[in-house]
Amino acid sequence: MLMILPETLSLLLFSIGLYGVMTSKVGIKMLISIEILINAAVLNLVSVAGLSMQPIVLALLVIAIAAAESVVGMSILVAIYRKYGKVNVSLLSEMRD
Repeated sequence: MLMILPETLSLLLFSIGLYGVMTSKVGIKMLISIEILINAAVLNLVSVAGLSMQPIVLALLVIAIAAAESVVGMSILVAIYRKYGKVNVSLLSEMRD
């Protein structure tokens, strides 16, 4: 049976998230990729925690911050969609006007 270490899985998830952020111009895909990046960091943090509780508490804090980031990101994307009728990150520079 093939067993994947949590650190290896975290590196794989981080690579997938980073690729998604760098190549996508669609806002929803970028938000999902950022969430994958954050989840990879949390997985790595918990996997190296051992028996200590401090990294796990920090991981819960990171999860709460990621939820707030998702809400803010989605509200920005909804504002872009209402103004332009499509969700494209390149429209953010035009929205300043």
